[in-house]
Amino acid sequence: MYAFVDTVESGGGDALLPSEALKFNGEYLEQRIRGYRTLSVSGREMLNAELEELAVGSKNGSEYLYKRYPPRDITVQFQITASSASMLQERFNELNKILDVENAVLVFRDEQDKYFVGTKSAVSLPDEGRTSTVGKFVLHCPDPFKYAVAEKEFLAGFTSDGVLTAYIVNGGSVPVAIDYFIKHYHDNGYIGIVSDDGVIQYGRVEECDVQQGNKSEMLVDLSGYAGLNAMASGGGVQDANNQYPLNGSFRAVTRDGIQYLALDNVGSGGAWHGASKSVTLPADSNGEVGAVNFYLESRFWFNTDKVPQTGALELVVGDANGRHVASIHVVKSTTAANQCSAVFQINGTEAGRIKYEPGYWSVTGNDRKPVYIRKSGELFEFCFGGKKYQYRNPAMAGVKAVSVTLLYLQYGTRGAVNLVTKMFAEYLRFRKDDVAFWYDVPNRYASGDELYVDGSESKLFVNGIASLDDEILGSRYFKAGPGMTKVEFYYSGFSNPAPEVKVRIREAWI
Repeated sequence: MYAFVDTVESGGGDALLPSEALKFNGEYLEQRIRGYRTLSVSGREMLNAELEELAVGSKNGSEYLYKRYPPRDITVQFQITASSASMLQERFNELNKILDVENAVLVFRDEQDKYFVGTKSAVSLPDEGRTSTVGKFVLHCPDPFKYAVAEKEFLAGFTSDGVLTAYIVNGGSVPVAIDYFIKHYHDNGYIGIVSDDGVIQYGRVEECDVQQGNKSEMLVDLSGYAGLNAMASGGGVQDANNQYPLNGSFRAVTRDGIQYLALDNVGSGGAWHGASKSVTLPADSNGEVGAVNFYLESRFWFNTDKVPQTGALELVVGDANGRHVASIHVVKSTTAANQCSAVFQINGTEAGRIKYEPGYWSVTGNDRKPVYIRKSGELFEFCFGGKKYQYRNPAMAGVKAVSVTLLYLQYGTRGAVNLVTKMFAEYLRFRKDDVAFWYDVPNRYASGDELYVDGSESKLFVNGIASLDDEILGSRYFKAGPGMTKVEFYYSGFSNPAPEVKVRIREAWI
C-alpha cells in the first residue's frame, strides 16, 4: 500500500518537496503557496567564462589577458493548480508578491548547504480561464557564484618557529574573501597579516610600549611638631657655612589646633646659638640620592610682641659634602627697632634681602604665606611673602641637594625672655624634580580591544567603529584560494600575551 498525497492542495512537509524545490529567503515556495510545485530548475550548472585576449600585429593567435564570469540567470519551471481560474490567479499574485524582493537568498533542496543571491527578472503569466498551468520565472544573479550557508572558522596557533599562524582550507572552487577577528589581551602597537599573496598592516611596527620621561617625586613631607621633631637633632648645614653652637632644645606649641615646632631652651654662645633639626634626603624611585632640581617649601610664623626681641629662623639646603647650597633666613638682630630681614643665600653668599616689620599683620604674622626655594639647574627662585625672586648661579647648575636643615637661633646672652614671641615652623616638604622614569605609552590597541577585518569590503573595525586610518599605505588585501592558504600574524614584541586570532571564510563555487 502507498500513502496518498494530494499534490494539488497539500503544501506537504519537507519530505514531500521536489528535489529542486526553491527555498526563497528562508521558506520553500511549496509551503508558502498552496498548489505550487517546482518542476525543474536550469542555470545552476557550469557557467561559460568570458575570455579577454589581445591580438598583436601579425602574430598568430592572441595573448591571453584574463577571464571573467558573467552574471548567472536561474530559470525555475513550476506548476500551479487551483480549484478555479480566479483562485489560480490569486496564487499567481501571491507568487509575484513573494518573488518581488531584491537580492534574495536562494537555496535549492538538492543542495541545502549552498545558496545563490538573485532577484526576479521575468515571470510568465497563466492562460486565462485555466485551473492548472505551467510557468517559469527567472532569477538574475549578478554574482554568479554559489556560497556555503555555513562559514568555516580557523583559530591561529603558534608554529615551532613561534609565529602566530592560521591555515585556511577552502574546499570551494573559487578564491574567497577572508574575515579576521582579533582580540587583544595586552597593549599592542600594530597588527601585520602576511601571506604569499599579499600583506595587510594596521598601526606601526615602530610603536613602543614605554618611553622615558621625567616626573617629580615628593621625598620629604613632614607636618606639625610630630613630623618636624622626628628629624635628627643637632648638626645639619648652617647658613653661609657658619658653625653656630647648637646646644638648645625644642618644644611643641599649639595654636588653632596646629602643633608647631618651637625653640624651648635657646642654648648658649657668644654670638648666634640655638638648636637645629635636619633630614638627609632619601633615594628616589631609581635609587639615586640627591636632587639637582628641587622644590623646598615651609611655612614660618615669625611675629614679635616687643621691639627689643631678637631671633632667627633659617631653612637651609646642603650638598653631599655638607656645604651650603641655598637658604632662606628670617632674622631680627636689632633691639632698637621692630625690623627684620628675609635673606636669600646661594652657595654661602647673599643673593638678596628684604626688610620688613614682623608684626602680627606681616607676611610672617597672621597672614603668613608659604616660603620656598626652587632650583632648576643654575636658576634659583625664592618665594617670600607671596613674591618671587630669581637669581642665576652657573657654578651651582649641577650641584645636588642632599639635606635640609631647620635652624632656630638667639643672639648672645639675650636668652629665651627676649626671643621673638612666635618663632615657629609648621611643615617642611621637599620635592625632587625631573626624576627619570619609564612610562607606559597608550598604544593604538589596548587590552580588551577587538578588531574585525571585513575581507569583502577591505575595512577594519575597532570595537565596532570603522578605523580606516589605521591601515598602512601599501596594504594589499588577499583572498583564500581553493586548497590551503597559510596566513601569518605579527604584532608588537611587548604584547604578551599575544592577541587571539580567528579567521573565517565562506566557501564559494562556480
